[in-house]
Amino acid sequence: MKKVTLLKLGGSLITDKTKPFTANLDIIEDLVSQIKNAIETSPNLRLIIGNGAGSFAHYPAVKFNMKEGIKNEKQKTGFCEVQSAATKLNRIIVEELLKKKVKAISLNPSSMIISKNGKIKDFFIKPIIGLISLGITPVIYGDIVYDEQLGSKIYSTEQLLSEIAIRLKKAGFLIEKIIHNGITKGVLDSNKNLIPTITLKNIKVVKKFLNGARGYDVTGGMMHKVVECLKLKKQGIKSLIINGTAEKDLLTNALLGNKVVGTMIN
Repeated sequence: MKKVTLLKLGGSLITDKTKPFTANLDIIEDLVSQIKNAIETSPNLRLIIGNGAGSFAHYPAVKFNMKEGIKNEKQKTGFCEVQSAATKLNRIIVEELLKKKVKAISLNPSSMIISKNGKIKDFFIKPIIGLISLGITPVIYGDIVYDEQLGSKIYSTEQLLSEIAIRLKKAGFLIEKIIHNGITKGVLDSNKNLIPTITLKNIKVVKKFLNGARGYDVTGGMMHKVVECLKLKKQGIKSLIINGTAEKDLLTNALLGNKVVGTMIN
């Protein structure tokens, strides 16, 4: 059975979400170096990477009020601008991966997905399966897609990675885990202390500590992330929330399955 690890590079970490279209290039370079180190240490590591939209696609999404779909002519332009902005940040990630000799290919969710009334109707996942089989890393991203009823629908990177994980599991893959790499070392309580484990038993208490996202964000912040992770828990897939830049080689160790500081959702 083929093992796959899914990794999200959070928009809050790889961009400055308070400034439109501002990538944190030094952080991106560090994260990519850690990914490269993990692959070199474990050549059989199979990865799917998803990057958040950060201050790129979230900005036009807010500007054109795209959260509820297309209701006027201006929002058709908004649809195009959101997709364009999302692609630009993804290209920065992929180009850095290629520069570090990591075999990576960008896949556009807007070209692979059709939704209906906010729910995924068709998802052409075969390219992802094919690339993994070749040992090439697919890199997807939070995107806006065509919706048969609403006109458009924004899907967060968390949602897309969850969909991919579930579909890959049904196709016979073993999903090692999904790693969410963001700006905090995990989920924090009201005193900024790490909550090491979240389960269905303690989620009601944890929800009291979850705050909204900073800056431009139309996908729900930490609460959204935890909810998506709990959905995966019901599918037998565990999730880990970390800040891969908090200490040297933390992301590398997380990818290799070593114990790291973070919040495990299982």
